[in-house]
Amino acid sequence: CALPIYEIARNTFTSAPLLVRIAKKLGYSGFNEFKSAYLKELSYMLEETDVDASIPFLLSDDLMTITKNLALLEKETIQDTQQLNHHDDLQEAVRLLQKAQVIDVYGVLDHVLLAKHFKTLMMYIGKDVQVIDQVTGQKRSACLADESHCAIIISYSGHAPHIKHLIETLRKKQTSIIAITNLEDNELSLLADVTLRMSSRELIYTKIADFASSLSLKYILDILYSCIFSIHYQQNLDNCIQIAKELDNTQLE
Repeated sequence: CALPIYEIARNTFTSAPLLVRIAKKLGYSGFNEFKSAYLKELSYMLEETDVDASIPFLLSDDLMTITKNLALLEKETIQDTQQLNHHDDLQEAVRLLQKAQVIDVYGVLDHVLLAKHFKTLMMYIGKDVQVIDQVTGQKRSACLADESHCAIIISYSGHAPHIKHLIETLRKKQTSIIAITNLEDNELSLLADVTLRMSSRELIYTKIADFASSLSLKYILDILYSCIFSIHYQQNLDNCIQIAKELDNTQLE
């Protein structure tokens, strides 16, 4: 892929203009930008790891091998997620969330469960978080949003069919958008105000479970909560302690 465009066109029996059109169809300004993004992603995927994120254990593995491999996978996933996300992007995401009166989290399947945990944590520090998990509900919520809202859109692939319409609606409503997606410059990441990256070594279809992507997402949401918590640290800590005491007293009654 380091070959010039005319060489690639000749080897694939196509043409340079066609390759440029394909790159632009994928959201890039031209073929060189596409090639740079592809090489970056390829280099990332070829990095050596101790455990396959998609198939972390085999039929022949015994109980302790499975246990060890999952521990290694979790360690590598956290480290990978930390390295993929940079200070300026995290700072901008925290700024948008702190400014927002309402935070709308758009997700599907298992992502929704993690988003609901995030909602509970944020509730303890006075942030209004809504989790929207149905495609029809997402459309309605986007139409009801405005500039006082901030949308977190979670999509590992970044190419879900409803995402483009969702983003277009939020843009019309002047709602800021935080994307949480994979390393690829996909439709979601290209249109969001800021993008946070999930560990992206897990294949979308060929996998045992969403071990890596779920853990990576939880880590990102925990980071966002913790950073917002730290802005008014003592006040939030006092509130959390008081709420815990009140809940404990209620359970004892």
